Amino acid sequence: MGRRTIDRTASSDDSCTLNNFRPITITLTNFFKQEGDRLSDEDLYKFLADMRKPASMLRRLRSISAQVKLDLSLAPETMPYCLTPELLQVEPYPENRARPTREVLEFPPREVYAPHTTYRNLLFVYAQSVSFSSRQGSARNITVKVQFMAGEDARQALPVIFGKSSCPELTSEAYTAVTYHNKSPDFFDEMKMKLPAHLTDSHHLLFSFFHISCQPKQNSPLETAIGYTWLPLLKQGRLVTGKFKLPISQERLAANYSSLPPEVLQLFSAIIVFVCVWVCVHARG
Repeated sequence: MGRRTIDRTASSDDSCTLNNFRPITITLTNFFKQEGDRLSDEDLYKFLADMRKPASMLRRLRSISAQVKLDLSLAPETMPYCLTPELLQVEPYPENRARPTREVLEFPPREVYAPHTTYRNLLFVYAQSVSFSSRQGSARNITVKVQFMAGEDARQALPVIFGKSSCPELTSEAYTAVTYHNKSPDFFDEMKMKLPAHLTDSHHLLFSFFHISCQPKQNSPLETAIGYTWLPLLKQGRLVTGKFKLPISQERLAANYSSLPPEVLQLFSAIIVFVCVWVCVHARG
């Protein structure tokens, strides 16, 4: 079965005049290491505000030798080989062998009134931080595995997570980047999921936490499980949305765990903070 195609039409918000825009190159050379347990976002904002002052507080930060160049230019009115955020082909799409361009879905700061000509049912998950600071042991290289579950059996992880550009289009699990030697890391990963048209009380997000061994011993696993938590996707028939702070179980989850609220894990001190954003057809709470 071939991939579906759609026609793209420009809205009035996209028709602003950019005829005088000239291609530019922006070079960035100031990079600083941010460790979440030592430097919060609020502290970093204060440092950036003082950047141009003679006695800048940025001298206290560890700089990183790097250079990034951004080339900005106008895109052609008709972009061939273009894929929508749902990976649908946009006409014209002459052949399947060319390197495609993927559209990025926008979260506009204000309401945009436009006809809904395509079906869109997406979930975005942003893991922000996790804290294992009070946990005993060597869990310092932490990653989070996120799965969209239709039930509690491992085989019920649905392949609805959009993969990276170098990965399969849809996969059943996604991992955050690992921060070296940090029990309270911050994350900056976006996980986009293709929601089923029909959701039930069994659907939930499962978060599994692992310590990654940088120098694993012979015959020892690279990943060591250190915790689990979950988020039911429906509450009284409506999608949950917003910012969540969940406790983490350091033991394997019990049977029928998904029918319970994660707050039953209040005896455990490790927590994760993440954000859920829906772009979908379901009713939201």
